[in-house]
Formats: sequence, C-alpha cells, structure tokens
Amino acid sequence: MSKYILGYDLNDSMSQISYFEMNNSVPETVASDADEERLGIPTVLSKRKGVAQWEFGTAAIKASELGNATLVDNLLSFASAGAKIEIEGEAYDATDLVILFVRRSLNLLSMVMNPSEVECMIITVSSLEGRLVDIVERIALAMPVPREKIIIQTYEESIYYYLLHQPEDLWERDVAVFDYSGAHLKVYEMWMNRGTTPVVAFVDRTDFSDIKMPRFMMKEEESMEKADRIDEMVLQISHDYFSNKSIGTVFLLGEGFEGGWCNKTLKFMCMGRRVFQGRNMYSKGACYCGKDKLMPCELNKDYVFLGPDKLKFNLGLTMVVAGEEEYVAIADAGENWYDSGVTYDVVLGETKSIPLIMTPLDGKGVETIEVDLSGLPDRPAKASRLKLTVSFESEKRMKIEAEDLGFGEFFPSTGRKWEKIIEFT
Repeated sequence: MSKYILGYDLNDSMSQISYFEMNNSVPETVASDADEERLGIPTVLSKRKGVAQWEFGTAAIKASELGNATLVDNLLSFASAGAKIEIEGEAYDATDLVILFVRRSLNLLSMVMNPSEVECMIITVSSLEGRLVDIVERIALAMPVPREKIIIQTYEESIYYYLLHQPEDLWERDVAVFDYSGAHLKVYEMWMNRGTTPVVAFVDRTDFSDIKMPRFMMKEEESMEKADRIDEMVLQISHDYFSNKSIGTVFLLGEGFEGGWCNKTLKFMCMGRRVFQGRNMYSKGACYCGKDKLMPCELNKDYVFLGPDKLKFNLGLTMVVAGEEEYVAIADAGENWYDSGVTYDVVLGETKSIPLIMTPLDGKGVETIEVDLSGLPDRPAKASRLKLTVSFESEKRMKIEAEDLGFGEFFPSTGRKWEKIIEFT
C-alpha cells in the first residue's frame, strides 16, 4: 500500500493542499477545479437557499453568483472571534463551518488516496495565537486521519522546511519571503546562527498593516494609477527592509506580486538577489516537515528550527531506572509548546523536592529548577510516590504540578498537591 504525506495550508482567503507519496521527492499541489490553472481552494462555503446543501471553494462562489446560495467567507476569522454565523435564521458555529470546509476540500484527493494511506498530515496556519490553538486542535480531531498522525504548525516553520529542501546556495545567506496574499503585506526573514551546533534557524515576521490588499488587484480594468501608488509604497518598504540586511534570496507570494502591479518593486528586488514567485510554499513546506519527521535526513541533524512557538531549552530530570541512574527527557528544544508536556510517577529519595534540569539552547548555563514539596509527611527514602505533571501554557510559561500518591497501604496518600509556575523571558 502506498503511503502519503499531506500538507494543508489553511487561511481566510485561499487554502492549499499539497501531497506526495513518501518515496517521491517533490510535492504536488491540488487545484480546486480540473480546468483551473490557478492552484488553491478559495476558503469559502455556500449554503443552498432553503435546503441543507453546502458547496465549497469555486463551486460555492459560482452558486452564490447564480443567486442560489448564501456565501460564507472569512471562516477562520469568524472562528477566531468565537462568532456564530447566521444563515436563513439559523446560527452556525464558525469553527464547525471551518471543519466542514476542510473535510469537503480533502475530498479532492479521493482519486489519489484514501485516509488509511495518509501517514502524516500537517496543518499549517498563519499564527497560533489566542483561540487559534484550540480551533486548529478541534479541526485536527475532526479529520479522517487519526489525531496522532497530525502535526500543527505555523507558516514560519513551513518556510523553514521548504527552504531546507531547496539547493543550499539559496539559503546560505538570509532569505526573505514577501507574502502579499492576505489582507495586508507580511514579510518573513529566515536567518541562522551558524555559531552553534546544531545550527539554529529562526524565521522572523514583520507585518506591514498599512499595505492593504486592494480589491482592484484582482481586476485588470481598474486604474493603473492606483497600482502605481501601491507599487511605490511596497518599493519604499522594500528599500527600508533590505537596508543593513544580508538577504541573498527573495520569495514573492500572492496576488499582489502578479499581474504587473509591482514592477518597480520587482526590478529593485532583483538587484543582487535571486527572486522567485510562487503560491504554495506553505503547503509544500508542510509536506517536507512531515517527511522529515517520518524519515529524518542528515540536514535534520545539522539544523534545528526555533520559531515563536518552539521551546528554547531541553528539560529533564535524573531518575533511577532499573537500578541505573539516567537522564529522562521531559521536553526537548525545538518542540511546539502546545505539543509538549508529560506526566510521570516518581519515587522520592532522601529529599523533599524534585530537581528539574533545564539546558538552554542559546549556550547559557544549565539551570536547576527545584519543585519544593514542603508539607510532605516524613517518610523513609523511596516511600513517597508522586505524580509529576509538566505542561506549557505558552512558549514562555510552564506549569509544574506534583501530587502525593502515598506508597501502598503503609503510607497512604495525603492528597496534597503542589504547583509551580515558571515564566521565561
């Protein structure tokens, strides 16, 4: 049986699905219509008037244009706001509609594979702030692919994995990704700290909220004078952005860089830099991430990505296992904070504290975090069993919980609990 990896770029305007068979090297991207040259699926639904019949993507837009259906767009924004969407007097949960859209859009792959053949699915989104972590988790749980085979990540990580699988001369210097596909212009910069082992890669995001995506960008009949004004604004931002930076490669994503709207900007960017245009970097990068998780390559040993949602340290403790003292990992640097956390049963020795060992990836010294167990009854060594739970509320906030479980009939549990919050700068 063939095994596939899926990369799903979910956003408010145009979602993308890329996939490849695990033995292949280059992902393919789905078009929502067989006759449509442009890749991607408009992130919209429509409900046929008077009946519970839903369409998605280009079919939804066509049904709405014919006047037969009510169009629903900005699905992810409504879900992030916790909104209900009212259609014909009935309120629909916005997250449920996002789930409906994703499930329907995955049917486009039915001629290629079935869910049992999906070895890994990666959902990539612009950010995981606020309610979005819970929303994307709900989406993952509703997929036809088992939850344990689904990875959630941001565009920053997708950019990293995409670039890592391009010729190395494209990212030996810093790389800029200009994304003019959403409501406004965003720029991502990938840079590396090559003084560490492994090399640590970062992707920084800058939002230019003043550079909106005008509606006329999609309409050739609109005045070129308006396009020239946009071009001048983006050109000025580009001048300022590249100043004092060592950027050798630029990727341009989105409608804003198509159709000849930004010719002056494009000419400037090509001066001394390699410039590429595209649309599906995020979904393809998600595919490469899935492949590297399942079949790590040599580059995965030499490079590690530390994005805004990643832990910047290793955390563990020393335990006696099968009579031998060994280090047991609790969380690893480079993991997503929302995917990290463990629960262990531990047996105390002579002390009334649990020492956790934190090793930052930035080269700073090893730090010991003591979980004080004041109030624990006096018991002989190895006669106190505790449940230790470590979880993360963000990449900068860790919660440590311990609960006294006692030790058999001789030392009953007191039910006492301890909690410690650690804030990272």
